[in-house]
Amino acid sequence: MLYYRDKGKGKVIVFLHGFLENSRMWRFFQNNLSKKYRVIAIDLPGHGRSSKKTNEVNRMEDMAKKVNNVLEHLKIDDVIIIGHSMGGYVALAFADLYKYKVSGLGLFYSTTLPDDEIKKEQRLKAAEVVVKNPKEFFRLSIPNLFAPENVPLMQSEIKTAISWAKHASLTGISAALKGMRLRKDRTDVLRNLDKPILLILGKYDTAIKNAELINKLEGTEHLSIFEISTGHMGALEAPEECLEIMEFWLNQNFN
Repeated sequence: MLYYRDKGKGKVIVFLHGFLENSRMWRFFQNNLSKKYRVIAIDLPGHGRSSKKTNEVNRMEDMAKKVNNVLEHLKIDDVIIIGHSMGGYVALAFADLYKYKVSGLGLFYSTTLPDDEIKKEQRLKAAEVVVKNPKEFFRLSIPNLFAPENVPLMQSEIKTAISWAKHASLTGISAALKGMRLRKDRTDVLRNLDKPILLILGKYDTAIKNAELINKLEGTEHLSIFEISTGHMGALEAPEECLEIMEFWLNQNFN
């Protein structure tokens, strides 16, 4: 079963980390939100403390089923699920498979849209490169996830993100890349959810096509969108601001 951190009592929030991350990315949020909620942060397959043995391809649906196994083990059937980047793709797959268990969904620097052909090629190339030279892959790719103006100011945060990446297995990284490139468009999953939806986007996030996503989601009910001055790594670039937005959204919809 997947490794998880479980803290607090009350309505359940499930946090899913992004590619090359693990449940530790949510520690600041878990420590604060667990004063009012039960907060469960899960290590996705091949990442963090979850089993290093993994499929050759980790599809988002497969990961969502493993998240569900954790919730069944804990006898939980009603969750607010929030995912960063790849974790958002898994959260969408979870909502697709287990809509009846979802009372709210948050996409944290994530999207409902699938990879385009260029991105699919980049994922395959990255899956090859990372196995050959992981240190170089982390060193070159992770700083690009931060807003350009933050890179010189946030060397310590970049080191933190690189340290998270080192806790993922190479097979897990490769399997996740191959799984992400196969994911389908889940815009309709969000449109048909009919539950509170939170979208936190970064103004300088080059990993997500914000304008295209917002345009696609136009008219979706119960949708709250916030765009802040960060790159893709708001949990490290602006944790207090992101927490404030989450608390505002949670208070508005679940109290």
